[in-house]
Amino acid sequence: MEAVINDYISRELVQDPALLPLGNGTPLLETGVLDSLSLLRLVLFVQDRFWIVVEDVDLIPENFASVDAICAYLRARAWERSARG
Repeated sequence: MEAVINDYISRELVQDPALLPLGNGTPLLETGVLDSLSLLRLVLFVQDRFWIVVEDVDLIPENFASVDAICAYLRARAWERSARG
């Protein structure tokens, strides 16, 4: 999951080549990789790729701070979905 998300962000969202290669712990908001438009693009990508609905209430900086944070959020959502049956 980390590799898929890192690859997408690196190819589609990183504007400054000096940030590459992108580490999974790189702060995406602080480095300017993610802004409001790129966050929307990322949310659409993860919803399509991982079949998880990102709720408005989940659009908080902590969930999208880094590739690691995004993957932790997605794993938690997948676990919630499977726990519900």
